[in-house]
Amino acid sequence: MTDQLDTIARELQEATAHAHEIGQRLSGADLVKRPGPKRWSPAECIEYLNLTARAYLPLIEPGIRELRERKQFSSSPYRMERKARFLAWLLEPPVHFRMPTSAPFQPVNLPDPARVIPDFAGLQDKLLEQLRLAGGLALDQYQIASPFAKNVRYNLYSAFVLIAVHERRHLWQADQAVAARDVGERPSAMA
Repeated sequence: MTDQLDTIARELQEATAHAHEIGQRLSGADLVKRPGPKRWSPAECIEYLNLTARAYLPLIEPGIRELRERKQFSSSPYRMERKARFLAWLLEPPVHFRMPTSAPFQPVNLPDPARVIPDFAGLQDKLLEQLRLAGGLALDQYQIASPFAKNVRYNLYSAFVLIAVHERRHLWQADQAVAARDVGERPSAMA
């Protein structure tokens, strides 16, 4: 893999480790506890990333396969489109404003909370495998439609970068939910 893809692989691995840390710090009940009525629990934040990965993988896999079949290789640095760079900047934590998500990406049917983090790790393995298969391919020459907005298109390299940034954002959000829980559990000085 190139340095750029190695960086993304490391970020995906760090996200997996981060999710495992959250799971080790929380019991099942705490994993699903929301910090507020309109805020997601740590498990919902991670399930949202699972929904996202499940939407991206069917877009990424055929793109990589097609680039390989067409023998479309590249040795030059990958480039992100301007709109993808802006979106990555917007998503990077700490979060300064919320961005609503569409209904298909709402983590409303949370499966068994004990499965959320193992499912995340499994999806991360699939993303890492696609990244490994992508090494040397002209990822910035193949466009996909965003799973969030079909009229927004960017290249496969941008998709991998956006996935990693998006994971940082929502793991940061999960950390904020944990911190809110921790603050709520501290005994008050007036007790």
